[in-house]
Amino acid sequence: MPFARCYMCKNMCGIITSVEGKTVRVAPNKNHPQPGICGRGAAGPYLLTHPDRLKGPLIREGNELVPINWDKALDEVVKVLRELKDEGHPEYLAITYHDYGKELLERFANLYGTPNLIGHESVCHGPRTVAAELVLGAEGPRSIDPDYPNSKFIVFIGRNPLEGIVPDIVRRIDEGRKNGLRIAVIDPRKSAIAQRYAERWIPIKPGTDTAFLLSLIYYMIRKGMYDEDFLKKYSNAALLIYEDTLTPANEYSDNLLFEGIINGRKVATSFKLLEKEAEKVYPRLKDITGATYEDVEYIAENLWENRPASAIDDGWHTSFSIDSTYTWMAAFIINVMIGNLDKKGGLVFSKKPRVKLYDISNVKAKRIDKIRYPLTYAAFQEVYRAILTGNPYPIKALIVVGTNLDGRDPNSELVRKALQKVFLVVIDIMPSEVTQYANVVLAESTYFERDELPLPVGWSLEGWVDIHEKTIDPLYNTKPLWWILLELEHRLNLSNETFEDLKRRIINSLRINEKELYEKGCVKVQDMDIYEVYPYKEKLNTPSGKVEIYSEELKKYGYYPIPTYIEKNISPRDIDEFYLTSGHTLYHTQDSITFDIPTLIKLQPDNPVMINSRKAELLGIKDNDEVEVISLATGEKVICRVKVSNFIREDTVFTYFGFGRHSKGERFAYGHGFDVNLLISDQLTDPISGSIAQSLNIVKIRKKVQ
Repeated sequence: MPFARCYMCKNMCGIITSVEGKTVRVAPNKNHPQPGICGRGAAGPYLLTHPDRLKGPLIREGNELVPINWDKALDEVVKVLRELKDEGHPEYLAITYHDYGKELLERFANLYGTPNLIGHESVCHGPRTVAAELVLGAEGPRSIDPDYPNSKFIVFIGRNPLEGIVPDIVRRIDEGRKNGLRIAVIDPRKSAIAQRYAERWIPIKPGTDTAFLLSLIYYMIRKGMYDEDFLKKYSNAALLIYEDTLTPANEYSDNLLFEGIINGRKVATSFKLLEKEAEKVYPRLKDITGATYEDVEYIAENLWENRPASAIDDGWHTSFSIDSTYTWMAAFIINVMIGNLDKKGGLVFSKKPRVKLYDISNVKAKRIDKIRYPLTYAAFQEVYRAILTGNPYPIKALIVVGTNLDGRDPNSELVRKALQKVFLVVIDIMPSEVTQYANVVLAESTYFERDELPLPVGWSLEGWVDIHEKTIDPLYNTKPLWWILLELEHRLNLSNETFEDLKRRIINSLRINEKELYEKGCVKVQDMDIYEVYPYKEKLNTPSGKVEIYSEELKKYGYYPIPTYIEKNISPRDIDEFYLTSGHTLYHTQDSITFDIPTLIKLQPDNPVMINSRKAELLGIKDNDEVEVISLATGEKVICRVKVSNFIREDTVFTYFGFGRHSKGERFAYGHGFDVNLLISDQLTDPISGSIAQSLNIVKIRKKVQ
């Protein structure tokens, strides 16, 4: 039975596959550090014989996509890419993806010379990841994680692991609950985790998380709830800052809350300046957030009393506000205040190894989204603007790998206009909306029909590497992503390496016993301790090597260098206006795969808008009524059903994203639900991370006139 990864979402849980007659079966690999099968994974084998799947490469002839052989399809792509490179502008190519294939795509982009490999993070974990880089020198969600099985108290902010699901994270949370873990949830909606697991649900007003966390910081500082020794030794909390210019005095104080005069200028420690920012919002907590001082006290007392086996979860989706980077900076700083970094039950740095598949980078230009947002992790909306305007430089070709841009990014009309103006190459398994705009479609094999490179396991806190072996030979004229990219490299004279060469790179660099790896399916590659490594034995990857409460990087680029709450002038004004929020459904991902599977679309056929029962009554709306939802940000209108509930704030509505499929190539998904991205503006952004302030989009809701 082959060892494999489930690719029905991008979490890549460890599975074992088998063939019984003509049937492929999947099961969790219980010896894998990240085992699991969810409903999406169980439905995966249906992809093999799916009547709608892409069965071979396609090329555009007029308004039609017609079959073509691989040589001609690749030649068409190479012709355009060679022209850009020969003109001296490889940066005119952009590439986007959703986690899968990252290492291979980084290799191709660097060899080709484009900096514009840009993912989905501006509509996902972008603010949280930029904040992690600034405060802790960490990276995306898999670089740090709460030690759920050993924790006693966890606060989830806007994250719902029971629907935005990684089965092993749910398993680890359940293990923690058996050991006494208690949970609090801060979210405008009473999500699945809030309903089933939370001891307290705090229904916060969208866009105000920063104010709540700063109030929490203020309360904790005033009550002496901070680990003074940890802060002095491992952070820049005691760094003195000139208050007039907010520049460092390059001296440290013995008093964390010192303020005084140096060289005739007022100075204060970064910790004191943080307290001052927190003090600005604390008296207005209820008015700003809707939360109470009792909520603040409850969170503070439980974090402090259970330290270091307590944490604010490092998050995934956020409030998506214009100050979400500061939200997550504040969250990480609270973790630091209780001294839980790399402690059992606390917030732990993953010890997984890194993989790099190239030696030399030919990139010379600046990444296009970093021109406007120099600290962004990804702000893909800048690519659409560049396609349509040519500024700050043109994007003339776009490669899309395994993600449906027409269901992923905000302002759907902007997305669709841009996709019609660019040379578009789509690499995918299913004919989602984005394929409708493609010049060339390169049909990828399903994960049952392809081998993959050995890779570090995503969600393990320890350093594991696993393998992925194909279950059967391809049923159609499809190819793996690695084959497609290596063919492009060879035809563009970028390399002559093979799959085996890349595999050897990984095995040699990680010093893996190949025989053992392929016998067991996964191996631990290093025996580094899980706990008390960072920042104790190893420095953090920040400019100072310490936790940065005062951010040198923010100051360098002209941003306010300490978490601060940004006042908003965006809110519902009338009885029929609401904050629009959205999130994952359990049964689908936002890419191209799951929506067209009959069993999954039957389980979740559409995305009704959840509205508070009292507001529904005032508006004369009943459960399952059809309503019009009009965006005040984009002017677009959709028709959908409503779900009346007590599990949401009165000023807020919620829906699942990813619906509104209109690709006739996906016959089971076609016509189900509505596209929430029509209602979300690409102009409302966090100026630091470049992420979309999705929850600050206001909609009007009224009963549909029959």
